[in-house]
Amino acid sequence: MKRIKDIRIKNFKAFQEEQVLDLEGKNVLVYGSNGSGKSSVFWALYTLLQSSIKEDADIQKYFKDFAESDTGTHQTLKNVFVDPAEDAYIKITTLDTETEHEQVHTISHDTINTNEDTDTLIQELNLASDFINYKLLHNFYRGSHKQEVNLWPVFERDIFPFLTEGTQNWLSDIIMPLTQDVPRTPSGKVVSQNRKAHYESQLENLNDKLTQLLSEIETNANAFLKDHFFEGRDVIRLKITYNKKFKFDDVRCKMWDKSPDYRKERLSIGLQSEIFENGRWINIKRIQSFLNEAQLTRIAIAIRIGALRTRVQSTQYKILVLDDMLISLDMSNRMDVVRIILNKEGKESLEYFDEFQKIILTHDKAFFNLIQRNTDDEDWVYYKFTKDQDKNESPKVREDESHLQKAIKYFSEDEFENSGNELRKEAEKILNHFLDPDMKKMKEGFASLGSQIHNSIDHINKSKYKKFKEEFLVELPIEKLRKIRTDYQTDSSLSEEEKSKLIDLNTKILNFLIEINETNHRKEELLTQTKEILDRVMNPASHAGDNPLYRSELKDAIELMKNLRNHLNE
Repeated sequence: MKRIKDIRIKNFKAFQEEQVLDLEGKNVLVYGSNGSGKSSVFWALYTLLQSSIKEDADIQKYFKDFAESDTGTHQTLKNVFVDPAEDAYIKITTLDTETEHEQVHTISHDTINTNEDTDTLIQELNLASDFINYKLLHNFYRGSHKQEVNLWPVFERDIFPFLTEGTQNWLSDIIMPLTQDVPRTPSGKVVSQNRKAHYESQLENLNDKLTQLLSEIETNANAFLKDHFFEGRDVIRLKITYNKKFKFDDVRCKMWDKSPDYRKERLSIGLQSEIFENGRWINIKRIQSFLNEAQLTRIAIAIRIGALRTRVQSTQYKILVLDDMLISLDMSNRMDVVRIILNKEGKESLEYFDEFQKIILTHDKAFFNLIQRNTDDEDWVYYKFTKDQDKNESPKVREDESHLQKAIKYFSEDEFENSGNELRKEAEKILNHFLDPDMKKMKEGFASLGSQIHNSIDHINKSKYKKFKEEFLVELPIEKLRKIRTDYQTDSSLSEEEKSKLIDLNTKILNFLIEINETNHRKEELLTQTKEILDRVMNPASHAGDNPLYRSELKDAIELMKNLRNHLNE
């Protein structure tokens, strides 16, 4: 398995100097206000991956020094506030988690090693990865209430560029060279009728290919909606249609040289929905007029994930980059999407999400906290970006530590009260995850640490009883079940099948007895210790002055949190 170990960005978009994001091969969650550089990370990764299918000249244009008089520099993404003598680059270090082998890939004006025939690693990463940003949902349903939905602009801007086939993305495949212009003579005239017929046949093949793609996306989107947003119930069903297609006369007008609105008038991907009501499907053509924002956002996400599912790759090197894709949803609906992306319930149909190294970028602090509380720092790293909007400075990037990491740091600095506060937060996070691993009870509101400990012990006892019923309610008559107390293996009144059931039951009883005393008892003991020690270390009287007893208890509490997390995760 391969993962990104670190990302290095210098003088690209919002960043100046060299900024290093150390991912350690883990998933990453980034919080920052608008303009703080989050989207620069998104586009840095996208630009580097896409470079694997481009010529050097098409990569170098992003790293040129801007000059108003030189149109060849107008696509540069080099930071305009740095000295022109400064170089700009994007680098990623790839780590093979099995061999510990590392590879560095770079794009800059002078160094490009992502598109070499002898090294296809970044090309493979590009083919398997996906990028979803907030513009997808914003563009999805902003049409007039008078008009039926035309998703062509959404697909052109937010879906086709992020879908790959062969060695390039779908948008590049659509544009070049077939739809850039019709065949012409050296003098610029449209070719003869025979060549026109051949060209129109090629256009028809492209249109058929797009129709097939949209059909696959529709099928995947509907399955995703039903299975993961509506728990297998018939609620909403989509129909995606390719209405206005590529035509000879439209291509002859060189439609890609014109504005997106020009293409929107000539190309159309329609979207209709059906709502299941009173045992029948009711058709809705103008979904933006009749569905609420949460429903529309779910549809948009389902279509985007449906597009992702059309080309699932078997490679184990892939990233999924999400940039504020949920900003239009309330927290309740966001939790539904987060459960899906993180596959909190371990569903087999969502295991493809488990294969991605996830990079989630958000400007919403509450959303950042939600994901951080429900993920583990063994699998995730957390960053916070800040930037003074009144200054042309690079974003400030700092790694955000877990509560336990902060507690250890504060303890080493003799800031005992702060350490105790962080330990309590860590305990609340551990217990919250233990009680609600699927994130389905978060709407119930805040529960005190004491309540969480009580509920955790109660949960353990209920789990014991549940397991007891599952393991020990056997289909044997009670008089034969009682023979487990005797030398039943030599009892001639028992059949071999009955003896086998008693042997199996006896083994389960012994294993259950060991587990109760070894595991569950240890969990209850740790929970009781947690309440006792945190009540003491959080008592202001305990940490007045340099109290040696308090220092010792706080040290014990840190070790206790480590043990509690490990044991409750078993």
